[in-house]
Order: sequence, then C-alpha cells, then structure tokens
Amino acid sequence: MKTLVKYILLAVAMLMYAGCSNHPPSAAQFMNVKENGTGLGLGTSIRSGDIYRGEPSYRSDDYDCVEDRANLDLALLFRYGYGVFGLSTEDMTVRMNLGMLSKYIGLQGWGGIAPAMVGSEGDPFFGGMMLIEEYPVTKMFRVGVSEYISRNAYKVDENLGGLGFYSSDFYEEYGGGFYISYDALSFEFRYGREIGEPRNRFYFTINWLYLDKDDKKTSDVNVRK
Repeated sequence: MKTLVKYILLAVAMLMYAGCSNHPPSAAQFMNVKENGTGLGLGTSIRSGDIYRGEPSYRSDDYDCVEDRANLDLALLFRYGYGVFGLSTEDMTVRMNLGMLSKYIGLQGWGGIAPAMVGSEGDPFFGGMMLIEEYPVTKMFRVGVSEYISRNAYKVDENLGGLGFYSSDFYEEYGGGFYISYDALSFEFRYGREIGEPRNRFYFTINWLYLDKDDKKTSDVNVRK
C-alpha cells in the first residue's frame, strides 16, 4: 500500500507540469510491463534527421523552430490482465497512456495537450497509436517490431517584441521500428516520415523499467499470457 501511495503522489506531481514537445513513446517499455504489475520507467531518446531546428517556422518569420535532439523519458504504467494504463513524460510534457497487450501483441495509445502556437490552425492535441509485435527468444531476452501513426508536437520560440516565449507547433508522422529487451532494459530504433513534408527522422531510445518488488515476484510466477 505504501508503494502504491508513492506512485500516486508521483503521478500527481507529473500532472503539475506542462510542456511543449512530444514524440511517440517506447514500444519496448510498454511491452515490458508485467501482468498485474506496476512499472516505473526511466529512459532517454536521441533524434536525428530532418528535425525542426534553428530555422524560421514555415508559418511565420516571428517564430523559430527548436525541436530538441534529445529528451528524458519517464513513465508510470499499471497493468491489470490485458489492459495497460498510466502516465508518461517527454521532458516536462505529460501524456496519458492506454492500451492492451498479450504475450506477442501490444496496442499502445497516447495523447495529451500542448500550448498551440499563436496563429496556428487546428487543435492543441498530440497523440497516436502504435501496434507492437514481440517474440520472446528466452524468458529474459525478447525482440520486437512496431508500426505507428502520430501527431507530434515540438517547441517554437515566439519572438514577441524581442521577448522569447515557448509554445508548440504540430506535424503528423508515420513509421516503424524494432527493439531488443533483456529483462527490464531495452534498446530501440525507430524511423519516422512526416506526412505532407519530405522530412525523415531517426529515433534511438534506451529505457529501463523498474518493477515493484511484490509485482516482480508475481510476474516471475505468472508469465505474460
């Protein structure tokens, strides 16, 4: 019970933050959550390719694009039966996670709100869906692939009379990737193609998922079904 209270307090603290950027979360971390278990994830992502960085926004010269090349990932995920839900962050941007998984297949959804850029069209929502297929080579070692479609958010710096102010702009993306996991540690690569623009992005992610001790004992007995 004390552990659960700590997790709830952490989730409330995460909700107090708001950020400006979001990209698809880790497929491996999602699949690592054990049956009837609780996972606290920590990781980092590095991006390369045609990211929006140090260039005027295509919407207006008053805005500079500052899509980050790297970020810190945190996640608090709960699993009951086949269902998974929780919260995760990309730096200080909070998103909700919801999905389902079995031994070989996972379906992950995520979403949240970021402050939209002044003058931009559309809603200030980001999110997406990801299909994951995993093969357990051994009990500890697993490999998997993923396919996704998403609406991503990235930071823009509004130069309001010389005073910088961060908000967000958005783009749609589809792509796929693969990962390897050993116990709670995972390494992941993902490729994304922006919809409507000739921009390609490459994601490299490392994640580690801490399982509550009581949940870990349960998961060692009940292999994921």
